[in-house]
Amino acid sequence: FQEQRTVGPSLGQDSIIKARYAGIVGAILVFCFILFYYRVSGAIALTTLTLNILFVLACLVGFEATLTLPGIAGIALTIGMAVDANIIIYERIREEIRKGVSNYKSVEGGFNHAFWTIIDANITTALAGLALLNFGTGPIRGFAVTLLIGIAATVYTSYFVGSLLFELYMNKVEGQELSV
Repeated sequence: FQEQRTVGPSLGQDSIIKARYAGIVGAILVFCFILFYYRVSGAIALTTLTLNILFVLACLVGFEATLTLPGIAGIALTIGMAVDANIIIYERIREEIRKGVSNYKSVEGGFNHAFWTIIDANITTALAGLALLNFGTGPIRGFAVTLLIGIAATVYTSYFVGSLLFELYMNKVEGQELSV
């Protein structure tokens, strides 16, 4: 064999503490940026991101899976893909607004135009995840399982839950304002 490493419990615990701290700081920075840049739409995005993470964790609990470092990396990638899906949707809504379309139609058109882009990106990643699941071993398979669950949760929360929340928001403000 080429290499062998031994990690003691104190070094492992130190890595867990640093990873937790980095994750919390990173999440806070992303959440603050989203709220600052997108305002009400950012709050909707944060809601869908939170649901996304909860769905992934619930599925992992349902499968009685152990959350390992590669699994955490899969969740981090899932969050990045979910943020990307929200940005695609919001930028499509902005394109519709620039065309002079009404707020209701802008939201509807934005979600409709973003759908296939989101599906394409997630199918591509899912194919890579399936290859990792099929050909990988141990931690690689754990990453792949978390990634595949995350992809399904991302499509569901970003598109379907996001459109439902936007519909509720637009009905509340009667289509008079749109914060994107």
